[in-house]
Amino acid sequence: MACHFCLDWRTERNGERVADTFPVEVARWAASGELAPREALAAEYAERFLTDHLALDTDEGFWARMKAVYADAEIVELSMCIGSWVAFGRLNHVLGLDTACALPAR
Repeated sequence: MACHFCLDWRTERNGERVADTFPVEVARWAASGELAPREALAAEYAERFLTDHLALDTDEGFWARMKAVYADAEIVELSMCIGSWVAFGRLNHVLGLDTACALPAR
């Protein structure tokens, strides 16, 4: 299920936008050859956070990989972002906003 609001939102930084293919690559993070190692690990974390969060705390191998490329503060920030977006997406779906909202064109 895709939230039209989220799909319509692309953050620009210094005039650059996220490539349209990026969400596809994130969804196939394990097989993607386009994602940087940190991006693939963040995508794996987001997927596991959403689908199997109870197993994350005991997966020492996963946390060793995370801590090898992310500082503790970055892990906290990434976790807060993932949790916030999961909650935001669910809220939008429950209220029917995911099919009704769209950001205005620039």
